[in-house]
Amino acid sequence: MHNQPTAFTVVVPSYNQGRFIDETLESLLSQQYPSLEILVMDGGSTDDTVERLKRFGDRICWVSEKDKGQSDAIAKGFAHARHEWISWLNSDDVQCNRALWAVNDIITNTPGVEVVVGQGHYMDEDGSNPRPYPTIATGAGIDISKELFEKGYLAQPSVFFHKQAYQQIGGIDPSLQFCMDYDLWVRFALGGRHIAPCNVDISGNRWYAATKTAGQLLGLLAEVSAIQVRHFGCVSPYFVQAVSDNLYQTFHGHQYGDDHHVLYRVLYFKTVWVWFNARRPLYCLRGLLCETIAKSGPIVGDKLMFGDWWAGFKKVISARRAG
Repeated sequence: MHNQPTAFTVVVPSYNQGRFIDETLESLLSQQYPSLEILVMDGGSTDDTVERLKRFGDRICWVSEKDKGQSDAIAKGFAHARHEWISWLNSDDVQCNRALWAVNDIITNTPGVEVVVGQGHYMDEDGSNPRPYPTIATGAGIDISKELFEKGYLAQPSVFFHKQAYQQIGGIDPSLQFCMDYDLWVRFALGGRHIAPCNVDISGNRWYAATKTAGQLLGLLAEVSAIQVRHFGCVSPYFVQAVSDNLYQTFHGHQYGDDHHVLYRVLYFKTVWVWFNARRPLYCLRGLLCETIAKSGPIVGDKLMFGDWWAGFKKVISARRAG
């Protein structure tokens, strides 16, 4: 048992997010956690971010200088972290529900834990409309690397990890622009790190048109697919569908509308499947024959059955004959 609260360093990468930075920092400071270091790594903002940071005085540490992007800022922050447990909180996100205290409880009561995964929620630009952040299961007996391959993400602002474990897996990859978090989680899982769940909603992640993730979704999906190839040798049906649906909407749906969309989504899916997985012939062939889309989007389950596909195909043929 720990006699003292766990010491945390939270790195806040920032660039021109002055309108959000006060709320982000206050979400940390208002918890009145006794062992907290806040490092704001600002990329040389040209808005009022620096003026706002100055108002916090010695309650935070900060630097404002040009960097090579978000991953670089986070890596530099972690390199200067004084405390043994670290996390990062983007400058437009927030912690909630006494996040640091909740994570401390897990660390205190879970011997040997190296990574703590909490729950989180998405919210609109103004902080309204909270909805759950889909997070894979991380409890005892769960193959977390399989969950990450098949189903996707953890709520990034709700993940905390021991600095030594972070260093031992090689740290954050500064070459990644979008999915440095996913890459890190996969390496934690494949490296056999002790990962424990925190079943509390401890963060809010803003989702709006101007965010890097929302505004460049195809680039994000391409990067996460490359990460899957790097670590697993192939791409899962979940991400193949996410990419193929995005391409369908971009190059087909916008051009021709949603007529016969199920058939065309399947064709896009099969094409992307071969494109991404040809380097693994048996996996590629099995998926080409057996894998298909989920009816309502890239969701595990809810699979389109052969009868659905065949009905859509007949509908297209009938329409073409009638035309």
